[in-house]
Amino acid sequence: MQLELKKQKKKTALLQAAYELFLKKGVPLTSVGDITAKASVAKGTFYLYFRDKEDILGAVSAAVLRQILEEGYMKMGAGRTDSFTENLIRLADAALDYLQQNRGVLEILRRGGRMPKLSREDPLWRSLMRDLRQSEGQELAGKSEEEVFRILYCLLTMGGSVAAAAILRGEPEPIEKIKPALYGIIRAALAE
Repeated sequence: MQLELKKQKKKTALLQAAYELFLKKGVPLTSVGDITAKASVAKGTFYLYFRDKEDILGAVSAAVLRQILEEGYMKMGAGRTDSFTENLIRLADAALDYLQQNRGVLEILRRGGRMPKLSREDPLWRSLMRDLRQSEGQELAGKSEEEVFRILYCLLTMGGSVAAAAILRGEPEPIEKIKPALYGIIRAALAE
């Protein structure tokens, strides 16, 4: 038990160090040596948990995205409606607002390229599915959880790509002008 706790602390220290360095120095300028020095662990310890910098970048990216989604889901709670689609748009809006204010995090996500792993047992996934089942509308009626996951994954991936371009480079326009189109796409995808 003590050994497992010690291992978890080292892994957490590595993830936290990588996150802080990626924000401060940028991903390209951060080395494995920088990460291990900041985490106060030996370089060999890094390789017990991660294959290389890209591996820890993916893990940091997934953890950050998961946190953004969880926080957005909680913020959405106060304004929750009977419409799953509108609740999902509120979640997206909260996430986009966060990313606008934290562009460094968006750069980590863009470079990390990993989606959080959601399973049926995951609390976030269970909350989304509970909301869907409790929605009064007919959004995604008759679709299996696997189909719902695929649709939400596509929306998140495509929407995230468009949002990143709009937030980081103002392409094709600033995010405030893109949001209505993104939300229209979400509504259309969930109306089928």
